Amino acid sequence: MPVNLSRKTAAPPTEHFYTGIHARMAQAAHPRPTLREFTEALDRHSLVSGGKALDAGCGGTAGFSAPMAAHGASVVALDVNLPILRNARAANAGAAGLLFCAGSAMAMPFRDATFDFVVASGVVHHAQDPEVALRELARVTRQSGVLYVSIYCFAGSLFEWIVRAWRVIGSAVPFSWMHRLLGWNRAINSFVLDHMYVPTLWLFRADEARRMLERSGFSIRVEWASAMDPFARWGRPGSWISGSGLLRVWLCEKR
Repeated sequence: MPVNLSRKTAAPPTEHFYTGIHARMAQAAHPRPTLREFTEALDRHSLVSGGKALDAGCGGTAGFSAPMAAHGASVVALDVNLPILRNARAANAGAAGLLFCAGSAMAMPFRDATFDFVVASGVVHHAQDPEVALRELARVTRQSGVLYVSIYCFAGSLFEWIVRAWRVIGSAVPFSWMHRLLGWNRAINSFVLDHMYVPTLWLFRADEARRMLERSGFSIRVEWASAMDPFARWGRPGSWISGSGLLRVWLCEKR
């Protein structure tokens, strides 16, 4: 069974939590490893060539949206957080082929089979019901359309217990204090504080995520442990530390 670490934390609700974190991320001089990985995957797997694309849970930078637009897609960047959307729009001012839309990935304001390509990077494991979120992603994806999705897959590993310890601290120490004190550090801001404070957090094993994707109507093309996981290349010792991947990426086709 997936591990549900959702709990009350000393932070705002999920729909407001990422405002400060993403504002700091936008100031970073270099792109995130997950963004570099995504842009490389676009080219390596020839994922986008025109058509309609969705960045579900685009965040305050909409970093995944811009590369899709650059590949000729008409892109909708969706997020539930209005301040984040305003920041993302400002960060991409003047970008062609990019539309911003407010809405939840749990109930998106789009017709069935609207998009040829859908991205949900780091979103599913923060949904109140991850499987409902995946079914909604499947609903808006056309038949034979492609989903690029990344999910926390370190359940049962040493890192799960590290995150459990972080979240005990996060239940007592206000997020605003920690963010003000340590948020200047890119890794702490984007990774540690995220795991420590985000109100809704699910962890999976790879086989659990695969079954969930297949039940939701997707066929898996290829998967890999994200480049953000430095332990994935360590073989068995790495799996003890980070399980199936601190973040695991799937490319799927809608059946």
